Order: sequence, then C-alpha cells, then structure tokens
Amino acid sequence: MVDLELRPLITLAVLLGLSWLLTRFINLGFKRVVERHQQRGALLPETATQLALGRRLLTTVIWITAAAIGLSQFPELRILSAGLLASAGISGLIVGFAARSTLGNAIAGITISIAQPIRIGDDVELKSERGIVEDIHFTYTVLRLGDGRRLIIPNEMVASEVIKNATMGGVTRVARAEVLVPPWLSPETVRSALLAVANEHEQLDRAAAPPEVYYVRVDERGTLLRLVATCTEAAAADRLVQKALARAAQMVFKRAL
Repeated sequence: MVDLELRPLITLAVLLGLSWLLTRFINLGFKRVVERHQQRGALLPETATQLALGRRLLTTVIWITAAAIGLSQFPELRILSAGLLASAGISGLIVGFAARSTLGNAIAGITISIAQPIRIGDDVELKSERGIVEDIHFTYTVLRLGDGRRLIIPNEMVASEVIKNATMGGVTRVARAEVLVPPWLSPETVRSALLAVANEHEQLDRAAAPPEVYYVRVDERGTLLRLVATCTEAAAADRLVQKALARAAQMVFKRAL
C-alpha cells in the first residue's frame, strides 16, 4: 500500500529532475551557439531573436509537459480535474478570459520570432519612445531608451501597434563592433576609447539612443566588448565599425610592444 502511494511521488520527482536536466542542456546548447556566432562575428539580429525565443519556448513546453504527466499519476487529481471540467461552465469562461492577455502575449511572441518586425539590437520607435531592442521574452519585449531606462512592452502591443524600425532593410544604420580585449589590457580603457570614437563620429545619429559598449563575455581569453551606435546612414555605420576596430587594434598592438 505504501509502495502504491510512493510511486506517483517518485514518478513526479523523476519527471521534474529530467525536466531540469533537459532545460539545463538546452540553455547550454543555445548559449554555445550564440557564443560561436559571436566569435565569428556572424550573430545577426534575426538569428539572436530566433534563438532567444526558441530557447524560452522549448523550456516552457518541457515544464508544462512534465507537470501534466506528473499530475496525471495521482488518481485523486484526475477525479478532481474531471469534476472541475464537468462543472466548468461560467468558471471556465472566467478563467479563459483572465488568461486571454497572457496567451495573447505568448502567441504574439512566437509571431515576432517568425515574422520579425523587430529584432534584438534594432533601433525602433513606439508611441513616441525611441530606443534599442535589448531583449525579446516570451510575453514581453525590453526596449532600452536613450536615457538608460528600460521600457517593458507586452508582445501583443508590439504585434499590433505601428512601429518605426530604423534598422530594417537590407542594410542597417546601427554600427555593431565586437572587440576581444586580452587579459593584460584594461577593458575599461578600451571601452572608453570605443565610446570616444563613436561620439566623435561625424555622422552619428544624435536623435537616437547614445552609443553604448557592453560587456558580452569575460573568460580566460579576455573580455569581449560590443559597441552599438546608430548613424545617419548605412555607409556611415560601416565607417564607424572600421574606425572602432582600427582604434582597438592600435591599442592592443601598442600595449603588446
């Protein structure tokens, strides 16, 4: 009798453990894919967006499936769920209406990852607010404004509102340059130099978010920095990238001597 009572609990524990391990494996796999693209300088905005939303969608499906299978092991819960379904009526309508917004945002997140009206790193304007798309989550999008504030936007709004995207098209006005700073060189010194190059660029878009240099990764090889700045035209963005890389190479070469 005790064995029969413990079996569902053991099954649930095993399912949760496997879900945790599988989620860890997926997160590590996606992280390595992103790092590999970054090292080759081939991480496109659309790729970053698809990877981010794909990872979150897979982990959500895993946990929902594990929870559903685990709860089905308990006869009492199956009976309770059958009773709830039989007497759902108005309660079901209320729950469905309450969850409409969350489900709508989740579906909109999937739509954004496929259609990609915006991508991570894009320079966009929504309802008179302009900034850089910092991240796209399953139900909301994070927009980094020019003054450093973060605007949290439900994905349903992103999918339904008119958005001005200054980055869309075959070419981009957003300059992105990644620099690997060796361990023997101060990353803050290189970061300041990159910001100076960007701010002094003659065709920097002063109406957009100011240039930023992010710490992407720190390991035994050094510190990976990423410069993001918006220019007035695509050709100017290319020139800024070349200037930033040349300045970083000059600093590294001079310090190595």
